[in-house]
Amino acid sequence: MVKKIHKLHTAIDNDICLIGLSSDEPDYRLAWLINEEAGTGFVRTDDLSLFHKKLGEDQLFSLFQYYDDDSLLTYRLVRNKCENGYFLDELKNIDYLIHIQGEVLPDEIEDFLNSISKVTSVRMCVPVDLNRLKSNERLSLW
Repeated sequence: MVKKIHKLHTAIDNDICLIGLSSDEPDYRLAWLINEEAGTGFVRTDDLSLFHKKLGEDQLFSLFQYYDDDSLLTYRLVRNKCENGYFLDELKNIDYLIHIQGEVLPDEIEDFLNSISKVTSVRMCVPVDLNRLKSNERLSLW
């Protein structure tokens, strides 16, 4: 008898983009500056609470969200560092992450990166290679 193997394919690599930001600004001010420069509408939502297995405790990360009706993309701005660790441990040199979900087009991302780069308090703005992340299961928790 031939054994059938079914593989579950997730769309996490195809429909998201992750951008890393370095900035000394507080989260609310950075969201406001990005809104001003990029024409977005980030709004503060409830903090993101995640359980960290190694630490054995919950972590709280500030979270801002914006939904673009034209491109059907959801943008999330999350602080990478909290009192007891990091959202993504591999990216300790990144202060904030922008998670973009939906049918991501390279031109739209390029334009968004260019507009964020114009924010004077953003020292660095780079796309993150999702294939290099070990803890990318945290990105599917939205």
